[in-house]
Amino acid sequence: MIRINLLPYRNALRQRQILQHVAVALGVVALAAVISLGMHIYASSTLSGLENELAQLKHRNQELNKKIGEIRNLDKLRADVQRKLKLVDKLQQGRFRSLNTLVALSQAIPENVWLTNISDQGGSISLKGLGESNKAVANFMRALDRQPVFSNVRLLVIKRKTIGSVPVRQFSLTMQRVEASRVSAESKSGKS
Repeated sequence: MIRINLLPYRNALRQRQILQHVAVALGVVALAAVISLGMHIYASSTLSGLENELAQLKHRNQELNKKIGEIRNLDKLRADVQRKLKLVDKLQQGRFRSLNTLVALSQAIPENVWLTNISDQGGSISLKGLGESNKAVANFMRALDRQPVFSNVRLLVIKRKTIGSVPVRQFSLTMQRVEASRVSAESKSGKS
């Protein structure tokens, strides 16, 4: 009779199955390790790319902040230049104010009135002088009133005085200077 020993065959089959299971498990572990490593490398490269992009954005943000600072400085400079230009315009307007005042006085003064003192305190002008008579001083005041440069002409003092052997009237008056912008507006609207 022939005897067949199946035990070693079963052991060999079992060992082969165990080896297959171990190989499959190692394969799964290796595959998981490879996938894990791939995911780690992908995440690291993505993170590195995002960090580079963040660094670039921070650098660009700094550049833009510098430009914003320069723009703010330019705005301050522009405001300063505007303020200076307005001041120059105001000075330019007032440049001929005294000249216009003297021209208006020379046009208003009659032959029989003489000015001895002119005092200009900005908008207020004080005049002192001599006149041949009360009527000459009154004519002078009316002529000043008709000038568009002056307003509110008021006589403060008038008194008799004799210079040499000639009797004259010594007077003192005040008036207000009308700003050039009001004069031009009044002349445009037809007031005289």
